[in-house]
Amino acid sequence: MIIGHEKQRALLDKFISGVNIHHSFLFVGPESVGKKTIAQSFGCRLVNEKRNSTWHIFSGIDSDLFMIEPEIIEKKKKQIIKDISVENIRDMRKTFSLAPDKKAKLLVINDAHRMTVSAQNALLKTLEEPKEKSFIILVTHAPDDLLDTVRSRCFLMQFDLVSNNELQKMFLSEKYINDAHGRPGHLFRLHHDAEFRKTVEYARTQLQGLFQSKLYERVQLAEELSKKDEQYITIFFTVWIYRIWKAAHNTKKYNLLKVAGAIEDMLQLMRRTNVNKQLVLEELLINIV
Repeated sequence: MIIGHEKQRALLDKFISGVNIHHSFLFVGPESVGKKTIAQSFGCRLVNEKRNSTWHIFSGIDSDLFMIEPEIIEKKKKQIIKDISVENIRDMRKTFSLAPDKKAKLLVINDAHRMTVSAQNALLKTLEEPKEKSFIILVTHAPDDLLDTVRSRCFLMQFDLVSNNELQKMFLSEKYINDAHGRPGHLFRLHHDAEFRKTVEYARTQLQGLFQSKLYERVQLAEELSKKDEQYITIFFTVWIYRIWKAAHNTKKYNLLKVAGAIEDMLQLMRRTNVNKQLVLEELLINIV
């Protein structure tokens, strides 16, 4: 089910009808707003010419649809996100370079910012010399992690948060809508994933008491979070970012936006480097005033 993004979907409809279609797209926007779902829907319709086609029907059995995304492995009860390697891209190119069996070929690279630099450079040749009837969609919430040379070769499509009115069309209980912060994917998980819901609720509680907390309490929180995996930390601080943004605009205390920016910088640092998580978390939490 696709929620919102009417303008973007209308533009993709024009591309499917053959109006100035681009070979490479960059879907950019917050996590869980529907970028991947729309990319999959677009791909199925482009390749199979069936408006109601779904990726789940064709993926894996359709030789013209490809998906690359980071592999998630479990190690010592933690989920580890593996980057997309140069080998992943090279393996894809062997089959993606062949002529399509049907109308077209489509490759979706989800969380494209997780490609290593070598992987991005390997992808460049495909972006620079696209085969006829072959299309690529890069999906990301962190476009700054992509090389300029990769971004510049793609048609940019920006996706924003979805309104609460749109979220209500999912016909789920409204009690979680405010915690979804305009993201259909998060609303779905809040309803169906108890652990995800528990993390969101804990993050909200910690944020409520943050500005009155003592130094040792912040250090304790940093130590606790440093033992969690990257996905948990991302979910936890995403809650903070959106609630801080909302508070800043509602109260007109725009200095709070600096706090949200500092959190985003910290998450980016964790994605890009093998940093000491506890030290980075301590520095962030101690300096929030």
